[in-house]
Amino acid sequence: MDMSPSRRWIRAVAVCWPFVLAATPALRAQSASSTLRLTVDEIWDSSEFDMAGGLTRVVGLAETRDGAIWIIDRVPGGSSRVMIHRGTSPPGNTRVVGRVGDGPGEVLRPTRIALAPNGDVAVYDMGRVGIEMYSPDGEPRGRVQFPVRVEWTKGFAVLASGDFVLSGPVPGIDFAIHQFGREGRLLRSFGAPAVALEWRARMVATGGALHALSDGSLLYSQGAPHNISRYAAMGDGEEGAVRQVAALAGLLEAPGDAAVTETVGESGRMTRSFNVFYPQSVAVFELAGGLILNVVRIWDEGESLWQLFDPGLATDAGAPVVAETRVGVAYLPMFKCANGDILATRRDPATETSVMVRLRVGWDN
Repeated sequence: MDMSPSRRWIRAVAVCWPFVLAATPALRAQSASSTLRLTVDEIWDSSEFDMAGGLTRVVGLAETRDGAIWIIDRVPGGSSRVMIHRGTSPPGNTRVVGRVGDGPGEVLRPTRIALAPNGDVAVYDMGRVGIEMYSPDGEPRGRVQFPVRVEWTKGFAVLASGDFVLSGPVPGIDFAIHQFGREGRLLRSFGAPAVALEWRARMVATGGALHALSDGSLLYSQGAPHNISRYAAMGDGEEGAVRQVAALAGLLEAPGDAAVTETVGESGRMTRSFNVFYPQSVAVFELAGGLILNVVRIWDEGESLWQLFDPGLATDAGAPVVAETRVGVAYLPMFKCANGDILATRRDPATETSVMVRLRVGWDN
């Protein structure tokens, strides 16, 4: 195996017999009837690339049809950059196509990236409350303004219809998922919000990962507790039928009011902080053969749990887990590439900055 600096492979394997996860207050023991061997290989990371001055905090990743990787990077001082990286051999080539500003293609606080059905790139700009559209080459296509802001954004997808879907809280709307038309009109909101007494805690915990499918339907993995659903194709304001893919009771505990903590210092001044690092589902994708991949990030333990479900074997209880593996890296997957690879990030423990990685997920008997 090649162990050179530019090809540092990390592999995790799920054995075919049931195994038990180490019990924590929020991630309880599970026994999976695994029938497949699941592997997660790190193909390359961005540490060897010339990344336009280096990455700080990557919050969005996507790969266009021509193999270019789009990156949203937040840099110190509240600034942000939208970048395109080409090449998988160091040093590669990275250029900035969107900086902070009010001109065409410029952004305020971008948070997520998704691909439109025609290949254009959509960037959700929470600061501007809408979408910044680009051509695959990075040319500005225009802006789509939204009537409401989706905060604490946990998922973003563009449906086959061209509608935009975001997951997260909207003040005054008690749902987790929000569908906007191509012109920006809010078509509908759906999906249960987080349960908490404190309204800020509900805001922090509401939502989860999204993945748009080619048939027009939408996968949704609730952050916590564990619940994966599939919404049928939805038209202009139509109610899409929902089918539960899986819900493993006891795997993930909802954070509840613990998502917000308030402490009083010696000066008597209260400080409020937000807990976004509780164990939660952070990614869901449909893989080859209709299998569903769900990823849980266990930040405190520096690990991630990878689950493979087979809807073809579903019963009244939902699709079974056919493979699981626990990886010793707290990966944050963000995008499934055309060849099935996963673009994700991990934190560099020395610098606390983001490292972009390309992961290859495999399974066999």
